[in-house]
Amino acid sequence: MTLSLDEDHHVHSRFSADAVSTLAENVTAARQRGLRSLCLAEHVRRDSTWVPEFLAAAGALCPVPGLALLTGLEAKILDWTGRLDLPDGISGTDRILIADHQFPGERGPVRPRQMRDALVGGMVTAEEVTDCLIDATVGALTVAARPQLAHLFSILPKLGLDESSVTDRAVGHLARQAYLSGALLEVNEKWASPSARTVRVFARAGVRLVAGTDSHDCRDIGAYASVRRIADAAFSGAVP
Repeated sequence: MTLSLDEDHHVHSRFSADAVSTLAENVTAARQRGLRSLCLAEHVRRDSTWVPEFLAAAGALCPVPGLALLTGLEAKILDWTGRLDLPDGISGTDRILIADHQFPGERGPVRPRQMRDALVGGMVTAEEVTDCLIDATVGALTVAARPQLAHLFSILPKLGLDESSVTDRAVGHLARQAYLSGALLEVNEKWASPSARTVRVFARAGVRLVAGTDSHDCRDIGAYASVRRIADAAFSGAVP
């Protein structure tokens, strides 16, 4: 299995508060770079009220000759059960991007610095933390319709950990659950995650792989360096 780099499955616009480009600018940039697929994805929370407006604005840009245009909502995992920070009124969205922006604790999201301090203080172990993260992600796969794992494991460095802290057993379990749920695994340019090992395990499990820049500026759409390195390591140079 290879990874197509003429697609970008994670692109933000001004609907996300920290992005600078418009939806139209993102589409124009994608066409100029010869992309054949683009997912316009925005950060949401439970109290986000603008989703219908976003979907309508994206729909007004269709059809785009030569470019498959998709919409997505990026929501963080809230707790260890896999609850997602999603608002109502999201029907019509093509993808739900599952994100680990904060640690999914028993009672709700925990700031990464707080979990890092707990690890340093010996209040929790790395195995307990990574097992909880895996369980929460598996739970989110059962909650989200049309799920896409966005920048999987990007939270680990914020906790003072890396992907070597996640056992092969845990990665394999998550890959199997992703396959069963029909999820996509995004290889993310901005966060250079997940690792080649994880990508390889997911590919062997039959999970579809997609590339995403996580761009917040249209100048970055479709520009891959980290993704190419990860894919090359995972597939021995199979990416064109």
